[in-house]
Amino acid sequence: MSNDPYWSTGPSGEPSGRFSGGDPLVTDTFEGWWHASMDVVQRSWRTVGLVLLIGVVLPRWILGAFNNNVRAPEKDVVVTDWGAFVREYSPGIAVGIIGAILALAALYVAGSAVLGAVRTAAAEAAGGFLALGEAFSFGFKRGRKFFLWLLLAWLTISAGLVLCVLPGLWAIFALSLMAPAAVFEARRSPYARSIQLTHSAFWPALGRIIIVVLVAIAANLVISLCGLLLAGVWHAVFAPWLAAVFTVLTEAIMALLLLVPMIWILAASLCTYAWLRGRTEAVSATSLSAEAAGVAIPTAEPGEPGHPGRPDRPDMPDQGSSTT
Repeated sequence: MSNDPYWSTGPSGEPSGRFSGGDPLVTDTFEGWWHASMDVVQRSWRTVGLVLLIGVVLPRWILGAFNNNVRAPEKDVVVTDWGAFVREYSPGIAVGIIGAILALAALYVAGSAVLGAVRTAAAEAAGGFLALGEAFSFGFKRGRKFFLWLLLAWLTISAGLVLCVLPGLWAIFALSLMAPAAVFEARRSPYARSIQLTHSAFWPALGRIIIVVLVAIAANLVISLCGLLLAGVWHAVFAPWLAAVFTVLTEAIMALLLLVPMIWILAASLCTYAWLRGRTEAVSATSLSAEAAGVAIPTAEPGEPGHPGRPDRPDMPDQGSSTT
């Protein structure tokens, strides 16, 4: 532990919670966590934003435009005539299957993009750089398994919300760190690991996650409602073909607006994960980035066998390179 400049232990050998090195990701107080999250946004908003734009915003735009257009009624429906209302807003089996396939594809691409974005933010926090292609290559490679965990998480949250609401809210909190867990601990279940981390410091973690979840819910709710209302206006005022064009454009704008809170939510989740791991482990931005890259950080002193700076270890890449 003493080899990690960001780690400090008390007289009893237990973590003291003080990180003298000012690590860009690992913090010990709420104020430090908040500033670290904002620093991640300031440092990585261009690269992380580009990854999320291509992998999350674009699929969301396609899916939203599809749903709004196929579910828009072709004629006015009397509100009291619920049978007609359901028939008008039910797109049919074929369209429903296409929509489900698009939704699953969008979930896989978005999950992979989030993994790549977390990896990019961690690399830049450690002083490195990750190219766009490297970020997506990493994300799609890890995304195959992560997609299945996302489906399980979705089922857990949905079942909890339907059954009694509170179990669903607990699941949202407990599973909120699945993405960073999948990035940095590839050999462990991100589902179980997220639950373990969030419950290792339940109340402090709950406070941080509540802020993140509230921002996510508020942003999605406001922007989605605006998109639906505008889509309804376009279909009520303009011809069907022109309304479809305006709906697609509206969905593009709404999806772009979501990118702003999305970057901060990712940054806050990353810093929450780093804070929780830092309470019990000697971790830093450098070690986390190395974990994601599959590179072990040895504990040997400089000049000793196994140290990354030793000439007989050419296989160990420089942490500041693009492979970080």
